[in-house]
Amino acid sequence: MAGVAGLGSLLTSCGSGEVGPLSFGARTVDESPTKQLKALVAAYEAKTGNKVTYNATESNAFQNNLSQYLQGTPDDAFQWMAGYRMQFFAQQDLLVDLSSVWKKIGDQYAESYKIASTGLDGKQYFIPQSWYPWGLHFRKSMLADLGIDPDGIYNWDDFLKMLDGMKKKGLVGFAAADKGGWEAMGTFDVINARVNGYQYHVDLMAGREKWTDARTAKVFEYWEQLIPYMNENVLDLEWDGAMQLLLQRKAGAMLMGSWFGGNFKEQSDADYEDLWIIPFPEINPEHKRDSIDAPIDGFCAAKNGSNNDGGKDFLAFAGDMEGVQAMLDTGVPMTSANKGQDTSTYDAFQTQQLAVMGEAKYIMQFLDRDTRPDFAGPVVGPALQSWFKNPKDVNKILESLQSQWDALPPL
Repeated sequence: MAGVAGLGSLLTSCGSGEVGPLSFGARTVDESPTKQLKALVAAYEAKTGNKVTYNATESNAFQNNLSQYLQGTPDDAFQWMAGYRMQFFAQQDLLVDLSSVWKKIGDQYAESYKIASTGLDGKQYFIPQSWYPWGLHFRKSMLADLGIDPDGIYNWDDFLKMLDGMKKKGLVGFAAADKGGWEAMGTFDVINARVNGYQYHVDLMAGREKWTDARTAKVFEYWEQLIPYMNENVLDLEWDGAMQLLLQRKAGAMLMGSWFGGNFKEQSDADYEDLWIIPFPEINPEHKRDSIDAPIDGFCAAKNGSNNDGGKDFLAFAGDMEGVQAMLDTGVPMTSANKGQDTSTYDAFQTQQLAVMGEAKYIMQFLDRDTRPDFAGPVVGPALQSWFKNPKDVNKILESLQSQWDALPPL
């Protein structure tokens, strides 16, 4: 990802300035990403003279209602996700073909990002913005106080010893939340990959393996071992509630995507500098720590938007290093998908994210991005919440998951 931060100034303008007003839909109301996105919009307006109407929706609400949104009167461009979650809506002819945009800016991205932006028809429907790894996050100072070396937390036994040490100190060892229905999906993903391997994850998400398989049940056997170290109100907290436990030093570790570094920085520079990440520990030596959830966030254009050309023009700017730089200039930490970002300027936490990514051989997008959206949110989300209420019902829950998968209509 290393590159030249000033690349954008050398490029031909991607914005035409002739497409008229358009609208952009943000799937966040949080302070840090809002600051980035509004800076992007302002830079585009200044460069092109085109007015952009900015509409923001809370993340869960946006995600859960995207199908209705795209079939109604959507914004011209909007935030979304790479991989399967983009392909699903592209197959339904709800997204604008962005292949022409990729011809303009594609040389600024590694081939892996283009693959993640490509629909099943071979056309591109997505512009990458940033990526982030899911890993085990903690405060360096807290582990130091406990006499724990983070580099020594390699396998499951190491992990449980760490959690025991935290519990003895009166801490929540493993902060968890699942009120939103998606937060725990990352935990399922990584334990599944550690126990059964990347290919099993891919095949289970695609329906080529069964939820009722004994290998799937094995995931929950390991997960159940973590419950005694969790906060008791898992289903009452959304992701940021679990983050607050870590921020307030009430919890020792949390599995989450590294996007919340911005929240720590909002609290103070010292809190942000105390934040660290390591890969989730090995369980099955056959698979080591070779897989990671590292979703790619970015942008799409809605086919039913009122200004398709405007949506494409805005996204050409957003994907160009000039648009990326506008977001970076806000000071909000971002690991950009664009090769032009100068990684030599990364702070210690960002550099550690690169190291965690560097250990992984396989990149997963995240459960609710790797499988059908009409299965992930409506079915898997409530099933995991049900499991938290009664872990001993795991076989019944897995049978229900499989029967609901089998009942899905063809795409």
